[in-house]
Amino acid sequence: MRLALALALALALTALPTALAAPALAAKAGAASTDLAQWEGEWRLPPVDRATPASIAAQIPEAVADYRRELAAIAANPAPPDFDNTISALDQSGRRLRRLMAVLRIYLATHADDEWRKIGTGLVAMNDAAQAEALSDPVLFARVAAVYRGLPGGTRDAEQARLTEVTHAAMVRAGAGLAATDRTRLTEIEVELARLGTQLNQNLNREAAAQFTFFDTPARLAGLPQPQIDAAAALAAKQGRVGAFAIPNQRPQVFAVQTHVRDRETRRAVWQQWMDRGGTPGEFDNRPVAAQMLALRKAKAQLLGYQTYADYVLAARMVGTPERALTIIEANWDAVMATDGRRVEELQTLASADGIEAIAPWDRIHYLDRLTRERFGIDAQEIAGYFPLPAVRDAFFAAAGDTYGYSFERLSGVARVSPDIEVYLARRDGKPAGIVYLDIRPRPEKPQASWAAQYRQQGDLAPGELPVIALHSSPPAAAPGEEILLPFEYANVLFHEFGHVLHMLASTARYNGTAALTVPWDFVEVPSLLNERWLLTDRTLDRLPHNRTGRAMPADLRARLRAARQYERVFSVNPEYMAMALVDQMLHQQDTPPADVNAFERELLAQRGFPASADPIMRASSAFHTWSREYSANVYTYLWSDILAADLAEVFLRAPDGLHDRAAGQRYFDLLLSRANRVPADEAYREYHGRAPDEAALIRRFGLDGKSGSQ
Repeated sequence: MRLALALALALALTALPTALAAPALAAKAGAASTDLAQWEGEWRLPPVDRATPASIAAQIPEAVADYRRELAAIAANPAPPDFDNTISALDQSGRRLRRLMAVLRIYLATHADDEWRKIGTGLVAMNDAAQAEALSDPVLFARVAAVYRGLPGGTRDAEQARLTEVTHAAMVRAGAGLAATDRTRLTEIEVELARLGTQLNQNLNREAAAQFTFFDTPARLAGLPQPQIDAAAALAAKQGRVGAFAIPNQRPQVFAVQTHVRDRETRRAVWQQWMDRGGTPGEFDNRPVAAQMLALRKAKAQLLGYQTYADYVLAARMVGTPERALTIIEANWDAVMATDGRRVEELQTLASADGIEAIAPWDRIHYLDRLTRERFGIDAQEIAGYFPLPAVRDAFFAAAGDTYGYSFERLSGVARVSPDIEVYLARRDGKPAGIVYLDIRPRPEKPQASWAAQYRQQGDLAPGELPVIALHSSPPAAAPGEEILLPFEYANVLFHEFGHVLHMLASTARYNGTAALTVPWDFVEVPSLLNERWLLTDRTLDRLPHNRTGRAMPADLRARLRAARQYERVFSVNPEYMAMALVDQMLHQQDTPPADVNAFERELLAQRGFPASADPIMRASSAFHTWSREYSANVYTYLWSDILAADLAEVFLRAPDGLHDRAAGQRYFDLLLSRANRVPADEAYREYHGRAPDEAALIRRFGLDGKSGSQ
């Protein structure tokens, strides 16, 4: 369940343009002279009411030039390198650029019409290029290395020493210490990888945009909600097939068919087209693109002194090595597959009644949905009545108050891109802690995704300023005049993303380089995965009365909802995800990258006894996690983060007030949440627990060891 949400909601950064917003933006185009890096007013917040595409397009190139001049001044400083004139100076350089990029990012997140998207692509690339230049500059690196060699004497406290280590490591990984010819080659590789990554994603988008599965009669879609059948008829007519029905090759529609449609051949046809993306001969074939990317990634790793790309990536992660990542996957593999085998037997009982001799991948979602509804008596519409959007917002605020001492006061008179964006002053134990923007209502012009972002962090504050954090989400729209009722999965997404907000809000890092989102990538998801656990506590559910009856969810329904959640499990302990994680890891450990990544995947999964009733959620040719910069050789991170979250939750569950226990929350806040990257994540975790992570925690949570699990 969560894999579909994580992939579709967290990473799908596309939006429909709106013609209605463009005139308002054009009317403000004359304000190009306004300095958008000057954040003024009581809380010194982003001046989005003064921003236009023209003004931001004019000012960011100027700020990039300013940033480069700042870097040149640090490099040319005649004084001997020390923490203040080198490490801290680098950390603080580019503040004006960061403020302007924050304004651009806000518009791309909240109002991504054609005009903003058109300027955004080039400006983001310009900013990224400037950051990359700074990281790989050999003169700057020589100064950083001099301070690093002088540790700890060249710093005044532990965080300064940590920032020096982090800065040095980042520059080493960017190739700043290489010889000139090797730096040139590394730059060439990075440019080509960026081009190929863009090509791979464009292939998927262009191929899917032109792909539809057509059906001649509505009987082929029986079971699909009527509004979706009507949408399929309208789409077919738009494609010149009046009277037919079209299912586009897009995740929401594909998975709706898998869930609801009773006709097996319909499910198969739609599923097959989805799984074949990027993997068939022709102009959209991603297999040769992927092979080139794997070869270049290995060449990059070897330039930087690593045997494989997996070695290079995981050296900067909590797990440290590819061998340990594989051990973690394999330690959970057998338990997950054995449990799934028992579940398939239950699904097969339902399928056999429909005349199906053996469950296939296009049957799994359909029968799992049926089994869940029949066994647990879960009615999705009834459940949604307990999760009106404003009540869910108040519930995650209240949980943060219970456990960490936060309160949230809504502010008025703050500049916003849209009036439906809410702005809050967060306090902790009565003291101002940050500004939180909640952009959690759907609009046509915003990306259809859910994520948290930081627009001003603790290390970048001037006197009188507070961190600025936002939660962006586009839940399903309600009928006009009605409140949005969230499906349980979407309420869970908001609790998840608010966990990221809390991580950023809690940070006590004094520098940008030790901020919350600079922790190892396989720890980034831990606070958010842990925060999901608060949604199903009795205290939270007591705060969520039904929108019609005003009564709290009955104890029996709570028990059934929890049991269904336990049965379905988080996606990292399901076969589909495990296959993706294993294939991603093994692709990046090969001495000779395979020419056909899909063939490699088939052979690997067959060797590992992957069930015939399952498919990876995305085959290798379309698995954009594997080909992204952030998740390549790193898809395992969801499993690792779920293990850590389960391990942490056990501490709370032993406390007197469970997940809402203030003392347990204070200790977690002090030793993990607030420390950001001031202390290495594995050290902070060991200090908190008095031991290394317990890698069996997730198995215990879901009872995959044959014992009863925990909520």
